[in-house]
Amino acid sequence: MSLSENHGTSPSNINTEEPKYEYHRLMRRNSEYAWWRPLALLGTAVGFYVVLTVILLVGLLIVLFSSLGSQLDDPNNQIMLAFEAMNMADLFVFLFTMLSLIALIPVAYLAYLFLGPRPVGLLFSVTGKMRWRWLGLCTGICLVLYALYFGISLGLEATGAVASAQIPPENIPANPLFFALLVLLLVPFQAAAEELVFRGLLMQTLGSWLKHPLFAILLPVPLFTAGHLYDIYGLLDVAFFAIVAGYLTWRTGGLEAAIAVHVINNVGLFLLGAAGSIDINSSESSLSSLLTSVAFTTLVAYVLLQVAKRYALQRTAGPEPRRQAPQLLQPWPIHYPAGTPTQAYWAPPATEQEAAYPDQYPQQLPSSAEGTTEDEINGPPPPAR
Repeated sequence: MSLSENHGTSPSNINTEEPKYEYHRLMRRNSEYAWWRPLALLGTAVGFYVVLTVILLVGLLIVLFSSLGSQLDDPNNQIMLAFEAMNMADLFVFLFTMLSLIALIPVAYLAYLFLGPRPVGLLFSVTGKMRWRWLGLCTGICLVLYALYFGISLGLEATGAVASAQIPPENIPANPLFFALLVLLLVPFQAAAEELVFRGLLMQTLGSWLKHPLFAILLPVPLFTAGHLYDIYGLLDVAFFAIVAGYLTWRTGGLEAAIAVHVINNVGLFLLGAAGSIDINSSESSLSSLLTSVAFTTLVAYVLLQVAKRYALQRTAGPEPRRQAPQLLQPWPIHYPAGTPTQAYWAPPATEQEAAYPDQYPQQLPSSAEGTTEDEINGPPPPAR
C-alpha cells in the first residue's frame, strides 16, 4: 500500500486553494483577530463620536451666544424655534446636522485604523482601497436614473396626475442658492459617513461573528431606520433602502455602489427642497409612494449589479500577506577579490606596479640575503646522471 493510499488522500486531491474573504468577513482575514476586537472597535468608535459631538455642541453654543446674545431667552427667536422643531430648512440646523453626521467619517476611520485589519482601506472595499473609477461610474449611472425619476415625478405633479402637497413657508430655505451650495458641499460626505458606519463597520463586525451575509445585511437595518423620523411608510422605505445598500455592498465587494446611490438620492431630495418643490421636513408618506420608491430602488440596484458583473468586479480578498520577521544580525560587508587571491586577506591591497610583478620587474632579494650568491640561495646543483 502506498503512502497516499494509507492516508486515503492522493496529492492531486489535496485542497491547496487560498481562502477567500467576502466584504463582511474581512475582519477574519486579520491574523490578530479575536472575538473581542470587533467589540473594542465599536466601543472606540462610540468614544470618538461622543468627543466630537461635544466639540460640535460647544462650537454651536459659542456661535449662538456670539451672534444672538440676550436673544437666546426670547421665545420668538427664529433660530431657537428652528432647533426645537429640527427644521432642516434653517441654515444653522442643517449645518449642525450635516456636520454631526460627517463626524462619523474620522470616527470610523480612526477606530478601524487602531483595531481593524490591515490595510485600513479594507473598510472601503476588498481591494484595500476606494475604487474611485467604480465609484465614479456608479455615481454617473445613479445621476442619470435619479434625474429621470425626479423629472417624471415633477412632471406628473405639474400635469395634475399626482396631487402636490402644500409646503409651509417656514419649510422653504430663506436663501435657496446658498442652501443648495451647502447641499452640494456637505450632503455627499454625510451620505458616505452613514455608509461607512452602517454598511462598513457594522457589517464587518457582525460578519466576523456570523458567516452568512444575511445577518450582516439585515441586523444593522433597525438601527439605521431608527435614525429617521417618518411614519410607517417612510420607515419601511428607509428599511428597504438599507437592505438594498447592504446587498450592493456584499455583492460588489465594497461601499462604492451604496455610497453612490445614497449620495445622489439625498442630494437630489435636498436640492428639490431648496427649490421649494418638496417639503424636506415632511415625515408623512403613502403606500403608493412606498411602492414606487421600492420599485425604483430595485431597478437602480439591478442596473448597478449588471454593470459590476460586466466588468468582473472583484468581490473577495485573498489571505493576509505573510509578514517577514526583521533580520536582527546583519553580516559585516566584506568585499572579496574576484578569482583566487594572491596574498593574505589581511595584507594591504597591491598597487598596480606590484600586481605586475614579476613579469616587468626583476626579483628583489630580501635584505637579509644581501651579499649571498644565487647558488648559495638555491643550493648546489644536482649531480649529473
